Amino acid sequence: MSSRNKQRGYELEKEVQDFWASRGVPCKRVLGSGAYKAYSADLAGDVQLNGLLVECKRRKGGTGFKSLYAWFEQDKADLLVVRADRMPRLYIIPEKLMEQFAEQMGWKSKEK
Repeated sequence: MSSRNKQRGYELEKEVQDFWASRGVPCKRVLGSGAYKAYSADLAGDVQLNGLLVECKRRKGGTGFKSLYAWFEQDKADLLVVRADRMPRLYIIPEKLMEQFAEQMGWKSKEK
């Protein structure tokens, strides 16, 4: 049996895949969660979301993520922009806002 950390990672990837697929957005887990990316660019990342490469990270107590959650709560922000020195800006958005963006961009299929 694989380690609990690998199981948690798989569970998050599956949650993301199921969430978007249930809303009619093309989404699938990547075989081996990027472990085979040396063989093909299609095997990089954890999830393919409508052509976007998604990396999923999960931590038991949110270690490393606690500040992100606190910053969102600070003023009930809609999105968060972070940047380390000499690195590009990162935009972090909650799933509810991401779903609105997906709707506006026409990602959802008409059948669902």
